[in-house]
Amino acid sequence: MIIRRAFYREAILTISAGVALLLLVFVVLGLTKFLGEAALGQYPRDIVFTILGFELVRRMETLIPLATYVGLLMTLGRWYRDSEMTVLAACGVGLTSILRPVAQLALLIALLVAGFSFYLSPITMGMAVQTKEEGLRRSDISIVVPGVFTDLRGSGRILYVERVGANGVLEKIFVSNKEATKQNVLVAQTGRQRIDPDTGERLLVVEHGAAYEGIPGEPDYRVVEFETYALLLEQPGAVPATNDINARPTRALIRSGDAEDRIELHWRLAKPLSVLILAAFAVVLAHTDARRGRVVNLVGAILVYFIYNNLIGIGDTFLRNGRVPLGVGLWWVHLSLAAIAAYLITRRLQDRPLLPLRPGGRG
Repeated sequence: MIIRRAFYREAILTISAGVALLLLVFVVLGLTKFLGEAALGQYPRDIVFTILGFELVRRMETLIPLATYVGLLMTLGRWYRDSEMTVLAACGVGLTSILRPVAQLALLIALLVAGFSFYLSPITMGMAVQTKEEGLRRSDISIVVPGVFTDLRGSGRILYVERVGANGVLEKIFVSNKEATKQNVLVAQTGRQRIDPDTGERLLVVEHGAAYEGIPGEPDYRVVEFETYALLLEQPGAVPATNDINARPTRALIRSGDAEDRIELHWRLAKPLSVLILAAFAVVLAHTDARRGRVVNLVGAILVYFIYNNLIGIGDTFLRNGRVPLGVGLWWVHLSLAAIAAYLITRRLQDRPLLPLRPGGRG
């Protein structure tokens, strides 16, 4: 049918543009966040874009439902605004005929979101956590930022360098051992990382400097000058496996009887279900009355989205606190919103105001 093809084409293009815009915003904000964390020495700078890529995939389960909701609102809103819905109704094509393609498109997108939520997101989450853990264990110069105090997590030391040469040589080095029983500070002119070929230990070999131990003026205060000094950065060892529940495969969650696993399963199921419920609200709230404008419905659409997402968050908190049975899960949120959407659609089909207590006019 021509009308359905026109709807699919416009809705898909609008939703795709919304996803692209949200991804662009996330890339800008995410890159700023991850670069800031790398600058603080939380992980090497060379894995920033890898982590950003994992986060992009993981966030698709949230970005796609939002883009779908906005895309449907914009598409149907334009049809109302340009009187296309009025023309269709005059030709015998009412809102009932529009509901079917909207439901079909929402179902396809919900299946896509389910693929991200149940499969791709846990995989990328596990890969992101593992990449960060490996980065944290790499106590090497890749996490050193000139002019910034860097916490070398594998060694218990704080490192500051004034400059890093092109060949990896550190210049103007300051090292403080935060785990030492006495105040322990080392300064050196240059240094570089070296891995012991026999033991696999990571060493920071510094040259032309001095070590200061204790508090100046105290009897046990010592100053030791050296030509070459080696600091142990990390003992060799395997990277521990991640046990983050967000990275657990969905199949393992289904087979598990653990409460935390069942709560996580409810959380993942909420993403595709939200696509269907928000699509129903989009059909209702896209209606535009030329006499009243679009402000009321636009505000209503925003409120519906935030209320729905906040209720899911509250429901998740109730589950974790034991205030809602695991068998109920988040179904009380989805079914309540679905019932409201069905009620509003029914009133819209009957050409009645959405709020029956309000006298006169359409909703």
